Amino acid sequence: MKYFNRLAPFDLYDTDDMLPCIHAVEFLGEPQYGGGRPVPPQEVWEALQPYTPTRLPTTVTHSEERVWRDYAGLSDYPHYDAYRVTAPSPDAWHKYERWDGKRISWGAPLETIGDMCRSLRELNRPKPCAIWSQGPHEGWDRYGGRRRTSPTPDEIRLQAYHALSTRITSLYWFNLSLKTLVQWRDTLEELGRIGRELRLLDAFLLEGDAYGFERLTREGNRPDWDIASVCGPRGALLFALDLDYTPDPEERVFKFGSPRPAQWRFPLPAYLGNMADVFRLDADGIYDAAWSRDGAAVEIQEQASRVVVYIATPDAALRGQVEQERQQLIAAETALQFDPARNDADFRALEKLLASLPERDK
Repeated sequence: MKYFNRLAPFDLYDTDDMLPCIHAVEFLGEPQYGGGRPVPPQEVWEALQPYTPTRLPTTVTHSEERVWRDYAGLSDYPHYDAYRVTAPSPDAWHKYERWDGKRISWGAPLETIGDMCRSLRELNRPKPCAIWSQGPHEGWDRYGGRRRTSPTPDEIRLQAYHALSTRITSLYWFNLSLKTLVQWRDTLEELGRIGRELRLLDAFLLEGDAYGFERLTREGNRPDWDIASVCGPRGALLFALDLDYTPDPEERVFKFGSPRPAQWRFPLPAYLGNMADVFRLDADGIYDAAWSRDGAAVEIQEQASRVVVYIATPDAALRGQVEQERQQLIAAETALQFDPARNDADFRALEKLLASLPERDK
């Protein structure tokens, strides 16, 4: 855990000893909303200007794409904060015509997370970006007749990976309170899987940069896959994100189909021309990929749905290093001896703790 607040006085936090313990300066919230009165960009600059002579990175959280160009460049570390199902949002969900003209008011296309993150990234280059990604939360209301008031595991995964594929360098879940964890137990395993995967990918995201993006369609111009790459000195992260999902009219959640045949072509920079290995990875393992070289690109054939991630690298030893790190992560998780997602006794311990707390601490 690192410090993430106003970080004043400066002489306490801007020290060689404290800097490794600091994430960023955060005290402005979402100035585009400002509690009902948008905070003008000039006032945001004035609030952050005192940090300029320090080594403390500043943040501004952006939610409103329509005007966030006016706030571009004001902070060292811009953050994106908006959700795609059963939550407040600045865009009018019922106006999307994503599914053959059918309109819904309980959710929005999951891939618009990626669209917004790319917009924010390009406006703020070369600064890195972060995201408040939608996790389970006990405090949201029903929207558009949807009974489930938190995202499903699939909805959580896709929103997170649409952001990560744009080269997000920090991801925070909103909002993992104890009450939330008890109420939405069915999301805990997915959160843990994504967390393990991010530990495997984090160094590649930090040292790399967004390189390619393409939205693929199928017959009738229907959305099929978003493919994207993040390229760095050791290789490239290759993402394929499923767009062939539907809004279920009864449950009012987004549903994905079974794995289907897919073929993707990822252009790569010239310095990665001597590719030695391409492998798929997730929380459960490292897998061979059916890949070939096509000029300055890698072609991959797969049976897939939802989220697929590969590492393409000139280093034939990298696969083994990633698997070793994955095993170390599993060992660290096991050493905790606490798994409320899978162990009923551990989950009952969470329930008991929640019941013992005063309401303000839940």
